[in-house]
Amino acid sequence: MSRHARTLLKVAGATAAGFAAASLSTTHARDVSDIELASRRLCEERLKHFESLKNVPRMAELDFTSTTRYREASKEEVLFPIIEKADVLIVAGAFFGDEGKGKTVDAIATHPSVGLVCRVNSGENAGHTVFDAITGKKYVFHLAPSGLLIPGKLNLVGPECVMDPISFFREEVSQLVNNDVSYMNRLLIGNVHIVTPYHKILDLLQSGVNASTLKGMSPVHASKAKKRGIRLDHIFNDPATAKRRLARDMEDYYACLERMKLSEDDVLRMCQSVNRDEVERIPAYILDFVTAKDKVQYLMDLYKKEVVENPLFPPRCDVSHTIRSTLQNGKKVLVEGPQSYWLSNAAEKFWESSTSAHTCAGGIAAAARFNLSEYKVCVLNVHKAPGSSRVGVGANPSSFTKQDFMSSNGIDTLRDLPPHTFDSPADFEVIHRQWMDSVQANGVVKPQLHNGWDLGTAFAISSSETHGECGATTKKPRICGLFDCVAHHEVNQVQGPYLSISALDRGDVYDKVGVIVGYVYHHPEGAPSDSNGRMLKNNDIVRPGDALPTEQALRFCHPIVKTLPGWKDTPLYANSEWWKKQKHPIELPPSVASFIGTIEHFSGAEVISIGNGPTGDQIVYLKKM
Repeated sequence: MSRHARTLLKVAGATAAGFAAASLSTTHARDVSDIELASRRLCEERLKHFESLKNVPRMAELDFTSTTRYREASKEEVLFPIIEKADVLIVAGAFFGDEGKGKTVDAIATHPSVGLVCRVNSGENAGHTVFDAITGKKYVFHLAPSGLLIPGKLNLVGPECVMDPISFFREEVSQLVNNDVSYMNRLLIGNVHIVTPYHKILDLLQSGVNASTLKGMSPVHASKAKKRGIRLDHIFNDPATAKRRLARDMEDYYACLERMKLSEDDVLRMCQSVNRDEVERIPAYILDFVTAKDKVQYLMDLYKKEVVENPLFPPRCDVSHTIRSTLQNGKKVLVEGPQSYWLSNAAEKFWESSTSAHTCAGGIAAAARFNLSEYKVCVLNVHKAPGSSRVGVGANPSSFTKQDFMSSNGIDTLRDLPPHTFDSPADFEVIHRQWMDSVQANGVVKPQLHNGWDLGTAFAISSSETHGECGATTKKPRICGLFDCVAHHEVNQVQGPYLSISALDRGDVYDKVGVIVGYVYHHPEGAPSDSNGRMLKNNDIVRPGDALPTEQALRFCHPIVKTLPGWKDTPLYANSEWWKKQKHPIELPPSVASFIGTIEHFSGAEVISIGNGPTGDQIVYLKKM
């Protein structure tokens, strides 16, 4: 049995009566000093590294000063010419997902030449928040394209997507139904691969802590690769065929239980244990699957009632054919990318901690099934800064603390943090100043404590609280960090230069901001790492434009930080008094221009827009002066 499974069983408790107490004992009632102690140990570990890193020679890159000036421009002046040169537009994540892509999708979708908006791969592990421009109503979608809120646009979910049709209807389509948003002629579903309850349970049993969204992605993509399981068309056709395929695919579920020596009572308790707080990670219909005597028939009955015979379930179509027909008729296609470049299963550098679909722009284009030699493709990358973030485990030199620090210490959601742990604006103010001041002349961060906590961890927690950084799908606190120019240089080389930086108004609360302009390798035992034939040794530098090391080596890479002034005195937030008093269009404040120009210089990107608020219209387009 895996360590994760043993932990879940322990949390689950022995009886139903003891369930609530067992759940609380893992979070709020936990001794806070345990978490603080873990934080202090991390600080001690970092200090050992720092003793070697403090003498690393200063990089010349730290002396660069951007002199580029930018002015505010219109969407018609900046974005529309890019749209008009392309046939297919792909909005792609440039970091580790959750970059705020919905706003850029919304802006492109309003162009009159865009005929349809589509999702073509991955599943409900993606999450994006969009706002209705008229009502201001907030929607959280996972598979449904953001273009649903724009009248007259066709929205498609393609056949390379994986879908749990029950959660899709209950969690996404129901938002449209409840708010009287017309969708029956504008949201069409392709022959998607079906995510079943057993895929989600396998995800729970086989994944490490914080290694998965529990949406069944790895198991369903395994079924897909083995050509087992079912697709949406199977549900609407011969039941005997669907039942036979489900029974065969379910063999992996029973084999897993046997291998892990788990009864279905154990599985039920483990599923219940992950719902111990206010977030329903394992819905009731999955619990019902566990207790069902005839599981195949249970699924057939469920799909018949909630999909086949549900008059509100969206209609189906051949999505790939519809995309090609739209292009042949002279309309443009907008493809909404899930997750991101670095989370793509095709991303060699982070493959161990990636998602299961090819979510880089190339994988997205391939899944859309159009003629790449006939139609021009344009990619618009989206990143988020300050407070660039990542959910899940894996190496990430730009993060303020270890990616698994929160999850390994029982923090599943922001609500699980000990009460009043760095959750006030005053806390953030002090912590961010202390952290920025800890950056040494050579760009290396000097570890230290803040009120008994590792400073980087305190900054990560405070950033998550201040910026509301939790996953739209999982509610897990995202680990925040700095814009990584080393990583983005590769994104720029592969997916093109256009970049939108969302949430730049976060800089309104920073005295200083920072960007990563290099990594320095340091293994605590002095061991080298072989990355694609390059042997990285202690104190070796990785610069923007160098081959990015693979994850095994990145685990021992530390950031080299260039600090820049923030823009507290000239806040970008669209509803701030300063911004509203300006006579627009304006020239961007010098500190904002310096931040953008530094990113462009080191990554090679061309920043075309910045976000200055949560709604779709709170986006500022840029032109160089």
